[in-house]
Amino acid sequence: MRKSNNDILEFLGAIYIIYFVYSIIEHYNTHPITLTLICIFALIYFADVLILKGKLSKWGTGKSFDNMSNTEWYRLVTSSFFHMNLLHMMANLFAIYFVGSFLEDKLGSGLFLLIYMVGNLLVSLLFSTFSSFTDGTGASPGIFALVGCILYLYIQTPELVDLKFGTWQTNYIILYSTLGNLIGLGGAISHVLGFIFGILMSTLLF
Repeated sequence: MRKSNNDILEFLGAIYIIYFVYSIIEHYNTHPITLTLICIFALIYFADVLILKGKLSKWGTGKSFDNMSNTEWYRLVTSSFFHMNLLHMMANLFAIYFVGSFLEDKLGSGLFLLIYMVGNLLVSLLFSTFSSFTDGTGASPGIFALVGCILYLYIQTPELVDLKFGTWQTNYIILYSTLGNLIGLGGAISHVLGFIFGILMSTLLF
């Protein structure tokens, strides 16, 4: 019965995400990477949970180097597109939406994607080197790298980054950046590292 209820919840989540993507698709021309990442997050999660029953996550989630074969280095990249559960996926999906809707058109899609991907990759490298695990997941290090970029630009070029406090966009980013660090020590460390890498990359790029 519990498994059946979980399947129903996942199915309802899939329907909601389809509706959400449909409602924001008009912004694709100005935020193509943001919307593409949203679709990738959702497609991988729901395909794995509802259709493949975990087979995809066994192939693509993160592993530390002591648990990784010589042919599995791709996991350093693919792990950031997998999520532990529906709540984890939706929290990151809305985070990349609000961060991307704020930042992508200001940076350009290329730099936006670069900061996101490099932030995830650097944190994956560090965790795979200095810890031991077999199922690392989550896009949050890359998202926190983008949040670090927002803070850097807000300090350096406030005329470019007009943060309006009290809006859904800014409120979610602030809540995500604080509450997201309460999930555990490992998660908090990965977020802080992503945030630092985002600031460092911003000092080199801007």
